[in-house]
Amino acid sequence: MRSRLFLTEKGIEVVARFTCPARRISDTLHFLIDTGSERSFLGWETAVKVGLVVEDLPRYPKPVFGFGGAAEAKHLSDLCALHVPFEGDQLETVEIRDGILVYRPSRTQTKHWKAGPSVSIIGRDVLTLSGWKLVVDLSQDQMYFEKS
Repeated sequence: MRSRLFLTEKGIEVVARFTCPARRISDTLHFLIDTGSERSFLGWETAVKVGLVVEDLPRYPKPVFGFGGAAEAKHLSDLCALHVPFEGDQLETVEIRDGILVYRPSRTQTKHWKAGPSVSIIGRDVLTLSGWKLVVDLSQDQMYFEKS
C-alpha cells in the first residue's frame, strides 16, 4: 500500500492531517520530508495558523542544527498525530507521543520572536515510528511512502 508524495519547489512534500487532541487542533498541512532532521517540526506560521500561542510553549532544551546554524525551538509536548492518506482513501496514523517542535524563524535585529517564512517538516522520528519505507526515484517520477 502506498501514499502519494509531491515534488515541489521546496522539496518532497506530503499532505497530512495534523491533530493534537489536548489542544483541539485538527488541520490539513503540508510537510516537507527531511531525512536529515532528527525531529519533526511545525513552522512558526503553521503553528500560529492552527491556533498555538507559540510564545507560551516551553523552550526545547537542545538547540536545533541546520544549514543556517543553530536555532531555538519551542516544544509542543502534548500527544500529536499525523494522518496520511494511502491508496484506497485509507488514512494511516502515526502518533508522536512526545509532541512536536516549533522552530523559530531567523532573527531580525531585535531579539523578539518574529513570524516569518517557514516550513513544517517530517523528520526521522515520524519515519521511524511509522515503519513506512520512503521511496524516491526521480528518474521514474516516483515518490511515496510504502506500508508493508
